[in-house]
Amino acid sequence: TLHASKGLEFQCVFIPGVENGLIPYTIFRKNANIDEERRLLYVGMTRSKKYLFLTNAKNRKIKNLHYSFKRSSFLDDIEKDLLQMKKQKIKRKKDDEDKQLSLF
Repeated sequence: TLHASKGLEFQCVFIPGVENGLIPYTIFRKNANIDEERRLLYVGMTRSKKYLFLTNAKNRKIKNLHYSFKRSSFLDDIEKDLLQMKKQKIKRKKDDEDKQLSLF
């Protein structure tokens, strides 16, 4: 977790879910401390020695419910010359690709 990463360092850090609702975590909490949420993201980001990947998705399924998110407003606070943004193309599976293999 972001809490547990304090004091650690890694060559490469991935922080998924950098979306409003998840970071800052407000989806299931009414009174989120936005400043504390920002500090937690900062802690996670500064654990990286060399590479840092922040990812976000437009749609997520959480606890069997579908949610649509916008990218976290915290990303707007990062200097633009430090960012390299890429958009991943969505690859949809065909229904027949989801079949369970049988051993018998």
